[in-house]
Parts: sequence; C-alpha cells; structure tokens
Amino acid sequence: MIQQVNLYKAEFRPQRQWLTAVNGLVAALVVLALVLATGGWFRYQAAGLEQSVAGERATNDRLRQSIEALAEDIQSRRPDPELESAITRVTDTLTRRQRLLGRVERLANNPSGGFSVPMTALARQIPDGLWLTGLNLQRDNVTLMGRTSSGNLVPVYLERLGEEPAFTGQAFSGFTLGRSDDHPWIEFRVATTRDGEGEQ
Repeated sequence: MIQQVNLYKAEFRPQRQWLTAVNGLVAALVVLALVLATGGWFRYQAAGLEQSVAGERATNDRLRQSIEALAEDIQSRRPDPELESAITRVTDTLTRRQRLLGRVERLANNPSGGFSVPMTALARQIPDGLWLTGLNLQRDNVTLMGRTSSGNLVPVYLERLGEEPAFTGQAFSGFTLGRSDDHPWIEFRVATTRDGEGEQ
C-alpha cells in the first residue's frame, strides 16, 4: 500500500518579508524626496512672499516720499502774512470808501436834504487821482479829507470848487498836506469858512 506524505506544510513554506533592507532604503528615499519637494515648495512660496513684501515696501517708500513732497508743496503755498495784512488793509479801505460813497449818493439823491447841491458840486469837480475819504457839511463851512496821488491835484480841486455856486462866499482855509511812510499817497485836509472867518 502506497501512502502519500505531504512534507510541504505551510510552516515550511518560505515566508515573505515585507521589511527588508532594500525596501527600507526605498521607503526612506521616497520619504526624503517628499520632504525635499515639500521644503522646496515652501522655499519657493517664501521667496515669492519676500518679493511681494519687498515690492510693498518699495511702494510704501514711494508713497511716503510723495506725501513728504506734497507736504512741502503745501507749506510753500501758504500765503505770506504780510500779504494777508496788506489785503486786509486794502479791503478795509474799500469798505470805508463804499460806505462813504453810499452816504454821498443818498444825500445827493435826497431832494429834501439841504446838502444835495454841495454834494453834487463836490462829486462833479473831483479830478482823477484824488479821493475823498471824509467830509463834514455844515451850514457855514465844509471840511474835506482825502488822499491824492499828487499834491498838485488838491489846488486844482479847490479852484474847481470855487467856481461852483454852492461854494460862493466861502473861502478855503486850514489847508494841510501830509505823506505817511506806510502809504504812497498824500493825505490832505481842507476847510471852507463863510465870509473869510477862520476855522475854530
């Protein structure tokens, strides 16, 4: 009788070894490649971020320089205090003259007023380059204050006024001229008195 004996048992089969030196080396190389690739990617991202930061810094520097240049430009465009003061003085003078002109026009256009004839005569005879800055009209005398670009214009004005019927019988006295260091014009003051009486 033949009997079969199976000597090839499972325990005698060669075992497959998963972790060998070659497999370990391959796995280590794969992990190392992954680490290097990841590190390279992060380095690439960091370099891009550094370039962005450098660009932003350069932009900020340009903006700061522009702001400083604009601030200097604004500082240089501020008006000169002396010029502002001169403008204020001229504006005040113009305002006073406009008020005076308004008063003169109201008096000249008022038919019931007793000063319309002298006021019209005063306004009609003013030469170019002479301005009245103040006046005092009374029944017997008139006081005139003004400015002129030339002292010769004052006698011309007074001669013209002497030809006006409104000033018949009045003599000019109390005549003064003066020039201020602050202004280029000549200031004058003159008064008329009736029948040659002196000004009190």
